[in-house]
Amino acid sequence: MLEQDGGPATVMDQTHDKGGTPIADNDALSAIPAAPKTVEETGLPEAFLRELVLKVIWIHDRATMRELSARLGLRVSVIEETLAGLRREQLCDLDVGGVHTADTAMRYRLTERGKHAVLDALQRCRYAGVAPVPLREYGEMVKAQKECFQRPALAAVRQALSHLCLDDELVGLLGQAFFSRLTLMVYGASGNGKTDIIRSLARVVGGNVIIPHTVFVQGQIIRIFDAEAHEPLALPNGDTQIGENARYDRRWLPVKRPAVITGGDMGSEALEMTYDTTMGVYNAPLSIAAQGGVLMIDDLGRQRISHEEILNRWVIMMEHGYDSFALNTGELIRLPLDVTLVFSTNLTISDLMDEAFLRRIAYKIQVPSPDRARLTEIAHRFCESAQLSWSEEGIRYLVDRLFAPGMPEPRGCFPRDIATIIMDEAEFLGHAAALSRQATDTAIQVYLGQENLPDVRAA
Repeated sequence: MLEQDGGPATVMDQTHDKGGTPIADNDALSAIPAAPKTVEETGLPEAFLRELVLKVIWIHDRATMRELSARLGLRVSVIEETLAGLRREQLCDLDVGGVHTADTAMRYRLTERGKHAVLDALQRCRYAGVAPVPLREYGEMVKAQKECFQRPALAAVRQALSHLCLDDELVGLLGQAFFSRLTLMVYGASGNGKTDIIRSLARVVGGNVIIPHTVFVQGQIIRIFDAEAHEPLALPNGDTQIGENARYDRRWLPVKRPAVITGGDMGSEALEMTYDTTMGVYNAPLSIAAQGGVLMIDDLGRQRISHEEILNRWVIMMEHGYDSFALNTGELIRLPLDVTLVFSTNLTISDLMDEAFLRRIAYKIQVPSPDRARLTEIAHRFCESAQLSWSEEGIRYLVDRLFAPGMPEPRGCFPRDIATIIMDEAEFLGHAAALSRQATDTAIQVYLGQENLPDVRAA
């Protein structure tokens, strides 16, 4: 089948509004380039556009100029100019049997010569979606958007992390790191909320960015838009015209600032452009999908590729502000980067990287395990939110149990997980859930799964 639009999935911490979220600010609209009126203004080779139009006519089996305009994201004037060239070469012609009332409703069909030409084109590339933008224009857009990035204020950072029990100093350091946009490493024992912290902060980095559906470089197409990584924003009513009334270049798409998160399932394909042999196009890597936003590598050291490979590739490329990729044809291309790079790990960072990499990562922030006071507050909050019956004595007993000598170091997730087990048991046995001593003892034994836990239960 022919490729229309969309692309392969990346890991993404977002939900998507299929209807499109309206753009709320004029700045995002003003960043979208004006619709090109001629083939020359598109910045694309005329031969390439002709092949693209041929493929769409093939799909529609007698397409109108309006259909071609809608499919390719180009004004009718560009389509008309391209069709004129195709007709001169006798590759397409008007469908004289069709009924029409306007020029844009006239249907075009492929000639026999055109059918042979489109089959040759499909052998090279089966993509037949929105026309790409030139690499140069993409680079200029990335640079322009980088300069107008709105850094998150401390108040917004505090609000984003308010659901977590974190020290004020830690919140300030995290906010400063995101404000700087320098590479950040969040480390510490598992279960203390590192992933939740980064996900929450990524949502603070708000606003919109403009991305192209695809990019054209050295005769190749690179897919930038990823349905899993990008949440499209709908233009206001009256600004979605196609044809000669198009105001904006619809090859560009406004999206919410992306927050791309990948974890232990990450492989080498995340670092490089991958070639879709069926469609004949390249899929952009995670670093490009996260353009203008946040790229988080969660649980560093647990990926399917070595952490050295990840660090060597992404930490250094962030310093230079671009990444380089090799095409199947042997050419090397360079794509600009505007990404906030964040790592999280529960491993010792000195074991993960040498001194040179430690210097390159500007912010290294530890998320510590909670003390008694914070664990008590976490337990309070979860019991309230889960509507679990509790008392001050019950929470004090839970905290005493977890901080008893010989017990594993308590983590921030312990109260939530233990309380959840208590609620599961109550629902299963058909009685009301409560944070009693007996229920707490049973849940701790089940949760920690250790046969020789110290017995500090009250007599």
